[in-house]
Amino acid sequence: MYARVTQFQVDPSRLPELAAKIEEMGPLAKTLPGMIDAYAAWRPDGQGLIVALYESKAAADRAVMRIQALWGDLVNLLSGAPRTDVYAHVEHITR
Repeated sequence: MYARVTQFQVDPSRLPELAAKIEEMGPLAKTLPGMIDAYAAWRPDGQGLIVALYESKAAADRAVMRIQALWGDLVNLLSGAPRTDVYAHVEHITR
């Protein structure tokens, strides 16, 4: 597996909008070839992250353009550019 972890910041007063956008993104993210799963988490202060798991780096790379389009839907809520880290080795520990 391969993982991308993206950190972001949203104005806390706009968290209800964030929750609605994340819900809209779910079905679109599921259609990405090679995506295993994705999770979004955020705190009341607006700090959040998205963890996306892919079958491989190649699958994650193929998804980049579509992921950027999904982030485009969130851009008006963000308080700055998101930061993405990648992890080339992922193990499922709670099978």
